[in-house]
Amino acid sequence: MKTMQVLKKYPLLLSLAFLAACGGGANDLESKKNQLRDKKKALEQLQAEISQLERDIVALDPSFKLSADNSTLVSVIQLSKGDFVRYNEARGRVETDQNVMVTPETAGVIKQILVREGQSVGAGQILVTQDSEVLQRSMNEVTTALELANVTYERQAKLWEQNIGTELQYLQAKNQKERLEKQLQTLKAQVNMTAVKAPFSGVVDEIIAKVGEAASPGVPLLRLVSLSNMRVNADVPESLLGKVKVGDKVRVSFPSIKREVDGQVVVVGQIINPDSRSFRIEVAVGNVDNLLKPDLLAVVKIQDETKPDVIIIPTNLIQREGGQEFVYIAAQDDQKQPIAKKVMVERGETYDNKTYLKSGLKGDEQLIEKGFRDVTDGAAIKIGS
Repeated sequence: MKTMQVLKKYPLLLSLAFLAACGGGANDLESKKNQLRDKKKALEQLQAEISQLERDIVALDPSFKLSADNSTLVSVIQLSKGDFVRYNEARGRVETDQNVMVTPETAGVIKQILVREGQSVGAGQILVTQDSEVLQRSMNEVTTALELANVTYERQAKLWEQNIGTELQYLQAKNQKERLEKQLQTLKAQVNMTAVKAPFSGVVDEIIAKVGEAASPGVPLLRLVSLSNMRVNADVPESLLGKVKVGDKVRVSFPSIKREVDGQVVVVGQIINPDSRSFRIEVAVGNVDNLLKPDLLAVVKIQDETKPDVIIIPTNLIQREGGQEFVYIAAQDDQKQPIAKKVMVERGETYDNKTYLKSGLKGDEQLIEKGFRDVTDGAAIKIGS
């Protein structure tokens, strides 16, 4: 008895108790879903009737609008037609052919390191020098000997022209001069090799060697990288075989630096990877502001489908009910008051959270965006920003 008195005193508790009693026996999930769908339909119809009654009253008594404004605040998107483009995406990474470990051509102790990490250098610029003192002394000795050999050869040549002396003496002088010339050329080349030069223009990324260490051919001294000519290597699904050709334009995005650039396919691999069922492509890309680095992750977007002159809307604004899909647009009632209108639509393809519509809208409507879940068909609305 006391319980009934409490419930009568508090109508909300009575309502909750009634709903709990009605739903207590409905344990089946599908049954609950059906009940929820029916209740939503009933609520939508009731709200539409309420909105219509309010509009009728406002038409008869404009002052009523000030005290009974139950419109929902919404924002809208002005629709228009455009081209829908869908892309296939392939993950890859940035590479460059000009990423090398610079090594000396000859053995020797490192005398100077003329660059620092991060420094830009030009092709042919000296990066490291090795001790060439022994070679310089040998070159000086050969130069002195060559001077004497030249004098001897010139005298023997003049005597030979005068038929003085033997041919053997002349040939020995000539041979000695030529031998020393070749020896001097070899020594000069060896001295020149003690100056390690940049094979191309780039940036010194890492210095490994230290002054005073012994350097040997094949042992890295430093890493030199050029960031001017970059490319992206990516593995493309074999389903796109024949659709990707050398010269095709593609979009390449770099998630880590939030940058997207245009690229061009320069290589299409001829072998299908049996494990991943993909083939390799190379895309040439520009390096604006030198932000691209070797091994940076990239996403290559290859155009797969294009639908010209279609209506494109945000995918999340499409709602589903009873197997049908719909959106809400801003419309007007008989009194020219703004209302929400439910429009059934047929969707096409979806890409990047955008969907083009096959039917349902003309393309000049105002699509309700903010508040689209709070309105019902025929409900009064206020359009804000």
